[in-house]
Parts: sequence; C-alpha cells; structure tokens
Amino acid sequence: MAHLFMRPLLAYLLLLSTTLCGQTSFQVGSVTVNVTTVADGLDVPWDLVLGPDGNVWFTEANGKVYRLDLTSNTVTLIHTVEDVVLSGFTAGLHSMAFHPDFTNEPYVYLHYMNSTNSSVVERFLYDAGTSTLGEGSGHLLGVTIPGGASHNGSRIVADETGNFILSMGDHMSGSANVQDLDLIEGKFLRFDPLGGIPADNPIPGSYVYNWGHRNPQGLVRASNGIWYNSAHGQSNDDEVNIVLPGRNYGWPTVLGLCNTPAEQAYCSANDVVEPIHEFTSEVVAPAGLDHYDHTTIPGWQNSLLVATLRGRALWQLQLDEAGTSVTAATPFLEDSYGRLRDVLVLPDGRVLVCTSNRDWSGSPAPTDDRILLLSPDLSTATRTSTTAVAPWTEDPYMDDRDLLHLPAGRHALQIVDASGRSIAQRPIAEGIIDLSGLVGTTEYFLIVINGPEERWTLPVVRH
Repeated sequence: MAHLFMRPLLAYLLLLSTTLCGQTSFQVGSVTVNVTTVADGLDVPWDLVLGPDGNVWFTEANGKVYRLDLTSNTVTLIHTVEDVVLSGFTAGLHSMAFHPDFTNEPYVYLHYMNSTNSSVVERFLYDAGTSTLGEGSGHLLGVTIPGGASHNGSRIVADETGNFILSMGDHMSGSANVQDLDLIEGKFLRFDPLGGIPADNPIPGSYVYNWGHRNPQGLVRASNGIWYNSAHGQSNDDEVNIVLPGRNYGWPTVLGLCNTPAEQAYCSANDVVEPIHEFTSEVVAPAGLDHYDHTTIPGWQNSLLVATLRGRALWQLQLDEAGTSVTAATPFLEDSYGRLRDVLVLPDGRVLVCTSNRDWSGSPAPTDDRILLLSPDLSTATRTSTTAVAPWTEDPYMDDRDLLHLPAGRHALQIVDASGRSIAQRPIAEGIIDLSGLVGTTEYFLIVINGPEERWTLPVVRH
C-alpha cells in the first residue's frame, strides 16, 4: 500500500542529498541542477541524438555508434564504421540522424571521413532483433564531399518535410571555396532520404541550402519552428545564427557581425545574414547546441544551450519572445568538465552534455570522456504559488487500491523518480490517479500543477 505525506523541507533536502550522493551541482536561478555521470571511459563522443526507441544514441570520432539506456545507464555498442579515417584535428565519425519514418524505414544516417580529404553520407539499416546496423549504402549524395584536417562541421537534422540538412565547414581547404555555389565547402546541404536533391531546394538542381560558413558544428530545429546553428568564427567572432534558405552568411569576408566598413559594404551588397549572437569577449569554439523549452528548469526556458570546446562551458543564450534575438548570455559548468562537444535536451527537461577531452586539444581526466546528466533537484524545482492560498481545501489521500484522490479542481500531473527522471505525464480527468504500476520501495514525486502559476510537489513512498 502507498502512503502520501508532506515532509518538512529539511527532511526532504536530506533525502535528496542521500539519493543524489556524489553529484556536483550548480544554480539556475532558484533551482539547483545536479550533475551526474551516466557514461564514462568514452573516446570523443561527438553527436548525442534521441533515438526513435526512446534511448539516447551517440557517435564517437573513432567510428563507433552506441546506444545509452538512461533507465540503467547501460551503454551498448551498435556499430563500428570500418572505413572511418582519423587524421588531423577533427576528422573521423561525426553526425548521425534517423529516418523520419523510422518505423517503416529503419535507417540510420552517418556522416564521416573516409579518407584524409573526403567524407561520405551513408545510411545503414537497423536490425532491432540484433541491435546492430547492417552494411552501409555507400555514399548517398550525388556529389563528392571534401574533407579536411579540421572544419568538417557537422550535424545532420531531419527537417519538417522529411528531408535532411547537413552543416558543412570550409575544411581548411581555401576559404574562397565557401562563396562558390558549385563547391561544397562552407555550405548547408539539403537532401532527401535516398540522397537526392529535393525539388523545393532554394537553388534548383543543387544540394546547397545556404552558404558562407566557416565551421558550423551545431544545428537544431527548435520547438518554436526556428532553425539555429552555432559556428566557430575566427579570433573572437564565434557566432549563433538563424538558419535561412538561399542566404549568404558572409565567410570569409565577414567575421561575426557586419561591424566594420568593409563588412558593412559586403553585407549590404550580398544580403548577408548577421548572427543573433556573437561571442565577442573570448574564443569559446561553440560545438553542439539545443533549444530548451521546458518548465523543468524555469531559468532556462526559451533558451539555446551551447556546448563550447575552448570555452569549456555550457552557455545559456536567453531568447526573446519571438526567438529571433538573444537577450542574455550566461556560462555554466565553467572549467568543471573540460571541453564540451554536444548538448541534448531530453523530452522531460533534463539535459545531457558530452565532453571532448580526448580529442586533439583536450587534457583527459581518468574517467574521460563522459556523458553528463543535468537534472533539477526536486526540492528547488517547484514553483511557489503566487498567492498564499493552497491549491485545495482538503488533503489528498491514497486508498487501498493505490488510487490517489485529489480534491476537485483542474490539475495536471507529472510523476518523477528521485533523480528527476520522468515516469509519466498526463492530465487528471476526475482527480483520481492510478499509481498501482509503481512498484518497489523507490520514492516517487508527484508534480501537481493547479493552474498556470501553481505547482506543488508531493512525495509518495511505496512500501
């Protein structure tokens, strides 16, 4: 049978400190965010992607593809790319994406270096029975993709039409190539699941979606419908952009903002897209980024989270209501875990970050590289009501059938475990919630929302 009870704040804090033993933490406003290592001993994890199976998949530069089960923190090797080439600074296996209709077309797409001066996009058929990838398709695209010792990009993201966008750097092969629309360097490429050119691409018969990039390592389609990318600039001109079709982003003439006379003239003549944020005070080398749109960590809501390599921090870029400009920039985890390569926001509002300390410029700790889980401490993650009135006049209670009874009112419910992992989330129809599926002695928390401004957390202990 289950018991429902409210705890004094001190006891509640003691419980969580015991449950979360060994974690470090930091503050986001009034919320304490705990940092837990969920995978270690890795070798330059590059791309963190939420899989169609609900697990987190990730690539390593050495050619390995893994799956991470966050319910047990189990890492499973899915595939090793045999012809991946590691050379220079940032060669190897880079980005990964899943077929938009994975149920019927279970293909995994990989972009990787297959020689010292070329790279390929291949798709691999996933066998769910053996949890492995089959033989690759060979290079999918109808053009040769160059590669270099560095500045290879890259991220692959499926768009809302079922096609893919791949970010591509200048490959350190001559920046003049970036402005040549017949060449691949410094472009975003858009292709269909079979590797063809979509009919609605901005340049008919061309994969080129936009151009003028130096080294774009981050790409995300946000819940607000806007595409964002992060890119390495030169010197202190690292930038974050809104991704638009058929537009020029200025490299190599423009570094960051159009803020010199020569840049202003070029920008005006070539309709250059300026970044919505430029890191002007330091070189941070932005890598992966994601969009945060959750109330789980309220201080991060409507923000871009950017993993940085040289900056060795996770940057929060607060967006305005329209999502078209950055109103504040704040670093977190500064110099705590070294170089950070990618960030992934999970559906329940927790965040994963991977380190990149075994790459060409890193200084690995004994357990590097790692994947870190950032989750809110439940004792600080609940909002206080804007009034002194409780959300109900009667106490909730649990009956003998493990049914939780809430007094009348409009409620929504999220069930989380003590680590902050979401178990379920659903509206409450008639104030009765069946908790009989929660077994064992684990402590769970019911986050009950009564209207838009009132959020109340109730501990539930099962015996």
